[in-house]
Amino acid sequence: MSEAREAGSPDTGGPAGNVAEVPPAGPLCLTGRIQVEVDGEIVADTDDVALCRCGHSANKPFCDGSHNRVGFSDPGVILGGRLVPGRDEPAEDAPVVIVCATDGPLLVRGPLTVVASDGETVHGTKGALCRCGASSTKPFCDGTHKTSGFVSG
Repeated sequence: MSEAREAGSPDTGGPAGNVAEVPPAGPLCLTGRIQVEVDGEIVADTDDVALCRCGHSANKPFCDGSHNRVGFSDPGVILGGRLVPGRDEPAEDAPVVIVCATDGPLLVRGPLTVVASDGETVHGTKGALCRCGASSTKPFCDGTHKTSGFVSG
């Protein structure tokens, strides 16, 4: 995770605040003020976490390296989808809560900048990120989890 931290730090000119880096064929690497919520409970309150994007981790929503074993292939670029501003824009230093929808996406609630492997960035406070590995708009969700058989637990 040190690469994600370095890229998001002010020293390297990367975005400040909460950042989700999307490396090719790897997990979603988040830095900043990150809270991960599962079944209404905060299961992680951290400044550095890797979340599964391939859909095969035995420790969902966290990455366990399964993307290497299953041959997950994704260029890490933004193929579609977006984050949108919320009705009441939170302060940039507010935490982002990543809500893990049952058998569904990672729901973004709070300020987040997504940085693709090619440097493209998207910023917003609400959206849905793919964690089943099958979306055609990765890193964002396109609803494919509903037909792909993805199970979150």
